[in-house]
Amino acid sequence: MHQELIEQLLFNSDAGSRRRAAEELIAHKSDGEGAITAFVRGLTDEDKGVRDICALGLVQSHKELVKFKAEAVAALVVHNNIEVRNLAADILLRLGSQAAEALYPYLEDPKADNRKFTCDILGLSGNADAIPVVGQLLDDEDANVRCAAIEALGHLKASAFLERLLELYDQDEEARPYVITAIGQIGGRTAQKFLQQRLDEPEVFLRIAAIDALSMCAEDIAIARNFLEHLAEADPEVQLILLKAIYGIAFRLNTPIDLPEEFRDIARRAMMDDDRETCVAGLLALGHEYHEADIPALLHELRANNLETQKHILYILLAQSSPASVGTFFDRLFENLGDNTTEVVEVFGCIVSLWNTATVENATVVLDTIARQYARIDSELRNEVVELLLSINRERLVALLAHELHSEEFQRVEDALRIINRYSIKELQDSTKERQELV
Repeated sequence: MHQELIEQLLFNSDAGSRRRAAEELIAHKSDGEGAITAFVRGLTDEDKGVRDICALGLVQSHKELVKFKAEAVAALVVHNNIEVRNLAADILLRLGSQAAEALYPYLEDPKADNRKFTCDILGLSGNADAIPVVGQLLDDEDANVRCAAIEALGHLKASAFLERLLELYDQDEEARPYVITAIGQIGGRTAQKFLQQRLDEPEVFLRIAAIDALSMCAEDIAIARNFLEHLAEADPEVQLILLKAIYGIAFRLNTPIDLPEEFRDIARRAMMDDDRETCVAGLLALGHEYHEADIPALLHELRANNLETQKHILYILLAQSSPASVGTFFDRLFENLGDNTTEVVEVFGCIVSLWNTATVENATVVLDTIARQYARIDSELRNEVVELLLSINRERLVALLAHELHSEEFQRVEDALRIINRYSIKELQDSTKERQELV
């Protein structure tokens, strides 16, 4: 049975039949050398579905055959099709660190691109045994290969090569940005001292690389405070990089840093940046109380649909910000709800989970804002608002619907009647009957 499926996978001219054969091999847990060889051949199939199923078969079968699989798959890292090469790399990484050894022969491939690609995979493998093998490529004739080796040593945190990397910084000008990043990944006092010295480099891109590297390895909060002192004089682009480093260090060292009020606009700009880490740094920099001027940036972050930051924002609003800021925020929120019901559900869900943290004043403001904005939102979103109010304050919901029943707008009355019946609002059932008779 297994051999028949293997032959279908290898030789059937119909892509659908080859896909089904691969799926059947996986379902029957066919993980012998014959099936593995067929799966590896399938990685070069012209049909993407076959390639994806064969990749799944290779990463799901028994761990005892990892070496056999790794050696077979590793041969594809020099394939002339980049999609096949990338698929092979992904499989090797998913097979685990012990698969790294199968890549060593390809570090000596005549083509520089193949040596570089192999080096890239080893850098991500997490296998410390690969460090001395990768280190040999620091003397490669090709600059791209040398830089890939430096990157890989950084990923592998190869502290034994720290001194060699420091030497390379002076010897190989092309490699300098890569050396800075790798040294930051390796870390330690020597690395920290070296990176601080790089902050005086005349080339701005090297200074930026050093700032980023220090954000990864700084062991002293004084470095973050030093960055803060230089924030005002920095170019706008560099300000965001400094801010990310300041709060990256502060977060890692679990030490709070308060952003001076005059720099608050930098935090708002950071929150609008495309880089996710920069956005989070801006959010942290806004601190433990939000101002009305912060609201556009906060709403922008809410639309990113990140549950963790949504909860962070809503907690600080409800528990720690002024009623004026809370009122403005929720007015703007309702004005910008749009058609994204999923986004609304997530935000409302956060409000429910954090409602007990709200101050009395802020809870009142939120409820008043909901009541004021309710009439202008569409019927679908009204259902979400009703469910929110059912969870946080049923009495306000009853009062809101009672008010809607006396509206002069027919549609608002119809919506109120529908909601009362749908959610069985018993307190208004008598009023509902009377209103339905009038309608």
